[in-house]
Amino acid sequence: MTSLLTLFTVFSALVLPAPPRHAPAKPAVIKPAPPFSLQADKGVWWLKTPQGKRFFSLGVCCVEPGTVWKEYNPKNPSYSAWRHYPDPASWADETLQRLSDWGFTTIGGWSDYATLKRSPKFKQAYTLVLHLGSSSGAPWFDMWSAQVIQKMDEVAKAAILPVRNDPRLLGYYTDNELGWWSASQFQITLDQPAESGQRKRLIELLQERYANNWNLLLKDFIPKGADSFLNLALKGNLYLRPQGDGIHTVKKFTRLLAERYYQLVRAIVRRYDARGLILGDRYQSFYYPEVAESAITYVDAVSTNLNAHWNDGSLSRFYLSTLFEITHKPLMIGEFYMASTENRSGNKNNASVFPVVKTQEERAINTQRTLQYLLETPYLAGADWFQYADEPMLGRSDGENYNMGLVDNSDAPYTELTAMFAKQDLARMHTAAVWRRANANLGVPPAPAKPFENWKPMSALEGWDRERGFAPPSSLNPLADMYLCWDKSAVYVGLFAMDFAEDSFYQNKRIPESERAFWSVTASKASPIRIRLGANRPPKVATNNLETQNVVALTDGVRVVAGLRLPARLFGKTDFKAGDKITFTSTLDTFARSYQVTWRGTYTLTK
Repeated sequence: MTSLLTLFTVFSALVLPAPPRHAPAKPAVIKPAPPFSLQADKGVWWLKTPQGKRFFSLGVCCVEPGTVWKEYNPKNPSYSAWRHYPDPASWADETLQRLSDWGFTTIGGWSDYATLKRSPKFKQAYTLVLHLGSSSGAPWFDMWSAQVIQKMDEVAKAAILPVRNDPRLLGYYTDNELGWWSASQFQITLDQPAESGQRKRLIELLQERYANNWNLLLKDFIPKGADSFLNLALKGNLYLRPQGDGIHTVKKFTRLLAERYYQLVRAIVRRYDARGLILGDRYQSFYYPEVAESAITYVDAVSTNLNAHWNDGSLSRFYLSTLFEITHKPLMIGEFYMASTENRSGNKNNASVFPVVKTQEERAINTQRTLQYLLETPYLAGADWFQYADEPMLGRSDGENYNMGLVDNSDAPYTELTAMFAKQDLARMHTAAVWRRANANLGVPPAPAKPFENWKPMSALEGWDRERGFAPPSSLNPLADMYLCWDKSAVYVGLFAMDFAEDSFYQNKRIPESERAFWSVTASKASPIRIRLGANRPPKVATNNLETQNVVALTDGVRVVAGLRLPARLFGKTDFKAGDKITFTSTLDTFARSYQVTWRGTYTLTK
């Protein structure tokens, strides 16, 4: 039987350039420590230590001393350990003891590993973020270019060689929130020179998909600067043709790019470390299914950062379940967080759309809700809190200014939050992880008094019973949730969906109305209600049997939240009461008909 080492050597030779002749000899081989591993036990995924002890990894990102004294800005106060400790060793000892007392098992990305490792209290596992793609320009630049591959290799070598034999090293995240934007990748590839390997592969894909027939391509794309495949091979660009099917060609190209990226990062990491787990590239709280599918062969786990979908700390049902169903890999959460307007660092929490509550007590309660959800997810093996200390009062260099710390910028713990973490029994809760949850098939719950109240990001639908009201989809691998509730006069339908509306697909940088997400809802035997959603524009109702005030929606370019009131008359009734049955069907086609989700069923209204 061919050895795995032989297979890897052959594989590496296919995807990696040979080292230059003047390269220094590799360092002497040191016997590596036993690896961490990922294993399923009765359907629940766990990490296992080299000694065979299973655990759920609860980590913390950015465990580091903060701003050094030369860079400290008193006008924008930030966490600075030198203000509170006599030396780095004292900071490391105290910080590691705190994290242990609070129940954290792992030191996450962007931490000061060198200082922490010198402490006798460093008992945790740790992970590294390698930034292989973001450092080299992949997947934006030509991933078949020797220069891009060499840069990825250099970054990996510098990061991995010093740590690869450390018995505490759990594994590597290859990147963080890599720019998987299909439209931009497609356009940037076409902007590359004709000799680009990435551009050549795109042209080959187009020729194959359209049987080398330019007229077939014109049904899906509007060309600029080219009038044949021969010309396009040299220069020119393509834009989506409204009502065409070009988005599925783009998806095939995205899959090709993702396959290349994951192939490269696995080969490069394994060139320098055969034991550390490869934990994926930490998706940016959304993911393209074709990207995630491409990772399957090359990673040990699939990772995503996770912004709670509501301020109460709750999450949509589809997000993690679909990611698992399309990969069948254990999942890791690279970051989760919760902020409060009541904080001692002066954080305003207004630089982006993250979950924010009023008090530290609410922050602890809502974080516990998120953590419980994660622990009860059987295919999740770990999650990292972001981050150890608050961000600077007026924001870090990119303006982000959130109360995300376990401690404030004066090094004082937020005791409500840390006490909550400390009392969690991670092993017991994860052992009891459940596959099945309540849903609307068991009965549709009553609506809140004002179903469309507080209709804004992180709050819309928050008051609904989204557990009992969850309507299971009829289609596989959904990218949306639907929720139902009712009162005497109407049934209410809530939608939470991923929707990648990218205007750079179009030459005038405006998404046509026909390409916006399309939501169709049919109550019993009434005529379908058709609604256009997304693209950062208000909803548009394309039907005569519903008043426009019965529809509300929010959109931010990667997701849509919508609500719909269906009066009793659409079900052939004057009003509703508990025990009534309703028949309901719905279809959502996301931007440019990229993905489709369907729902259908008969439901009983309950108290």
